[in-house]
This record gives sequence, structure tokens and C-alpha cells, in this order.
Amino acid sequence: MIALETRNELPSDFKKLDKFIENKEIILLGEAAHGEGKTFEAKTQIVKYLVEVKGFNTIALEGMDFLEMEFINGRHILKDNLVDDFETEWYNYWNPWHPAKQLIPFENFIKKEKLSFVGIEPYNRINTMINIDFIKTELAKSKWANLNNEKWSELAPIFDKINNSQKNKLTIEEFEYFTSHLQKIIDQKETILFHDDFFLQMLENLIIHVNIKMNPKIFDNEDDQLAYEVNQRDLQMARNLIHFKERNPNAKIIVWLANFHGAINIKEVAFAASDSNIYKKLTLFGEHIKNKYSDKVYSIATTSSEGFSKMPYNIESIKETKIISPETSLEFELSKKNINFGFIDLNDFKQKNPKKANTVFNSIMLGHVNQEGKWLNVFDGLLYIKKNDIAIPKD
Repeated sequence: MIALETRNELPSDFKKLDKFIENKEIILLGEAAHGEGKTFEAKTQIVKYLVEVKGFNTIALEGMDFLEMEFINGRHILKDNLVDDFETEWYNYWNPWHPAKQLIPFENFIKKEKLSFVGIEPYNRINTMINIDFIKTELAKSKWANLNNEKWSELAPIFDKINNSQKNKLTIEEFEYFTSHLQKIIDQKETILFHDDFFLQMLENLIIHVNIKMNPKIFDNEDDQLAYEVNQRDLQMARNLIHFKERNPNAKIIVWLANFHGAINIKEVAFAASDSNIYKKLTLFGEHIKNKYSDKVYSIATTSSEGFSKMPYNIESIKETKIISPETSLEFELSKKNINFGFIDLNDFKQKNPKKANTVFNSIMLGHVNQEGKWLNVFDGLLYIKKNDIAIPKD
């Protein structure tokens, strides 16, 4: 493990990472859970280094949807598709991160730098209804609707049912009709409102939203349903990033996300519950991006040996979690190094120790839960923070 120099109790010099991230265009910057204040501070330092020294120019965010960030990038025609104060207050819609006091430096930094942004999520709740109405209106007056009047007359009422999903549920026939016909519009590359294919990306995200939130299919068990929803979400997150990258080939992108979504081979980990093999059913965001861009991608997980984690809300239902590294875990062994901040390039370790490439060991880097896996194959690098703190609310 490489010890990182510190200043003011934070890592301050990342030059030792240069040889690992050289020529990378997409860096996935993970966190074990969404309530780690020290992780937030350390990740902010890495973001600053990547932008100021290594030329990264784009921030992609888990928790922000694709349309939201395209508006911030300058696609002002989308203004009516967002809440009124979104242009000035957009950071405050980034959940669950925006309330964290430790992320104020991150907020200030990304607002003053000339950066592009990518929202990798399908539609968030706050914009879904607005966008469904928008898409319906644009389709209604499109050439496609005029040429397919009978299909449109059946499709239009389904939009209304989706927008009143709490009162109305889709039948299997409606679900299949809606998703299949929107997919046909995408496949036919019907550019309707925009001069490019952005409207089609809106349709694609809407299909995924309906797949996850309104799918009437009955699954055999909870694992199968959860795996379906996770796979749908992570595939679309990847497709949203790819859509941006393909149209902005010079973009050097930092993706802020959970370790879980950054995993490039989650199947190599055994799920903590012994009676579930759900990880075997998942292909996550990191794996999709790695498959597309190969050695241009570098996935970093973060982990800690001790401390506490809690999302930055003063809500009774959100509990503080104590981070405990069992004696069987990697984190327990790392704690013996007496290093507060360190970094391990897992690829380099495998190259130097090829016989250990498929070694099975335990780690708590996914949600602080001790799980067995071939972790050297799951991420490219590991940022180690010995002791973590809870994420503190701003107020």
C-alpha cells in the first residue's frame, strides 16, 4: 500500500497515483456508503487534483438525472421540464449528498470551475411527471404520430396512467404496448424536437423508468425482482454516460458514485446473505463502462477500518452505523499498517503476484458488510481511509 501525504488531516499529494491513471479518460470514484464524511473530503481532494493537474473536465453524478445536467450544460430549451429554481439551486437536488457539510468545498469547487456535467440516472421523481407530459406533447404533434394515428390513440392514454401511477396501474398489455412502441421510435431514430438525438435519449430513460417503477410482471422471488431493477438502472446509467462521451470525445470524466455501482465484476463477490446469490445475477454500471472503454477506464473503491457512517440528515429513521473491520477482513490487515490514507493499485498487485490474482478474501468495501470475494478482479484501485466520520448536515 502506498502511503499518501497529508495536510490538515486530509490526503494532499496524489502524484503517486499518476502512473496508474495515466491515459485514463473515465475515473469511477466510489464510496463504501453514502454517509462517510471523511470519504467525501478525500474524494473532493482527488477531484481537485484530477481537474487542476490531470485535465479532467467533466463530473458525472449518481443521483442526478440525465436531463437535469444537460440543462446545466446549456440546453436551455429544457427549462420548462425542470422545477423553477433548478438553474440556481440544482446542487440542492443532489441526494443524498447535498446536505453534507463536508461537501461544501466540493460544491464550491465544481461551481467555480468551467466543467461539464453528466447526470447518469434515469428520471428522478421530481422531474418525471413534467417530462412525461413534455414527451407526450411533442409526440402528439410529431410526424410519427400523424403517420401512426391509430397507434398514437392507444399510446396517449397510457402516458396519463403513468403520470397517475399511484392511482392507476398498468396492465401487462399496456406496459408492453407502451415500452415496445417507444423503443420502435428510438430504433427508427425519429428526431422530433431536437436537432440531435437527445429526445430519443429522453425516451430511452422513460422506458427504463417505467420498467423499474411500473412493471406489472410477477417475479419468482424478491432476488429476481431486485436484480431486474438494479440491472435496468445500471445499464441505463452506463448508456447515459456513453451517450455523453460519444458526443464529447474529448471529455475526461470523473464519476462520483457508490463502490457498488463502480464494480467491474460484482459476480466475483459472494453476497453476505448465504442463501442469496443475487450478485451472480448483476451486471453493474462499472462493468458496462469497462466493457465499452476498456483500458480508458479506472475504477476506484474506497474503504475504511473504523469510524462511523451516517447520511447527512437529521431524520430519526436514518441511523448511525459503526464501521467494524472483522479480523478476517482486508481492512483489519490494512489497519496494522498505521497509515491514515493509502492507495493500492490492484492491477499492479496482480501483475506482480499473478498467482494471487484469483485469491479469495473478505472485505467490507460494499456497505461496510463483510463479504468474501475475488476482490482483486472487482476494482482497479483502492483508496484506504483508516478512520471515517459521519456526514454532518450543513444546518
